[in-house]
Amino acid sequence: MLLRASVSMLVMCVWCVEESVCFPNGSVAFSCGNMMPVHPPFTPSTTSPPFTLSTSSATYRPGGHITVTVEVVNNSSTEFQGFLLQARSTQGHTLLWPVGKFTNINTTLFTALHCKNMENSTVSQASGAKRKKVQLTWEAPSNSHYGDIYFSATLVQDYTAFWVQLNSSSLRLDSIGNSAQDLSSSALLFISLLSLSAAC
Repeated sequence: MLLRASVSMLVMCVWCVEESVCFPNGSVAFSCGNMMPVHPPFTPSTTSPPFTLSTSSATYRPGGHITVTVEVVNNSSTEFQGFLLQARSTQGHTLLWPVGKFTNINTTLFTALHCKNMENSTVSQASGAKRKKVQLTWEAPSNSHYGDIYFSATLVQDYTAFWVQLNSSSLRLDSIGNSAQDLSSSALLFISLLSLSAAC
């Protein structure tokens, strides 16, 4: 019986290590995949979230930077003591995988997480201190195969009240730079063909 209990405890510990981001300093623990706070027996709130999630631009470019803001709605006395924030692709096959990374992170206020083994792909709070606003800088991947992206956040007001996967509007991949490069290549090819025709 004792052996069975020990095995069960070991399984629970492994689950926590593999599936959750657990903090010993009093802040909130989350699951990287579904962004669910580990708050048994409570479930996510179904009321309208008293928070907004906005971005500094409606588009992004590979390697570019976006400012992401999470804050309480106007004239609200609500505060949040925990959050989890990451960018995700709108493409189905990468839906649960974070995209890009956060930069210039103030480590006294925030904790950079390596969800899915991707460095600084996710940010959470560094403590359980209450706040009304969080602003962070996100850096897009250097390649463009992720397509359009959006930001997703989980906000924790207290142990019993939390909102999971509050999503921003989609950010469209700005392919102007790639289009210009393709156009330049096409122009060079056209000039080369004209030169060959003239030589003939």
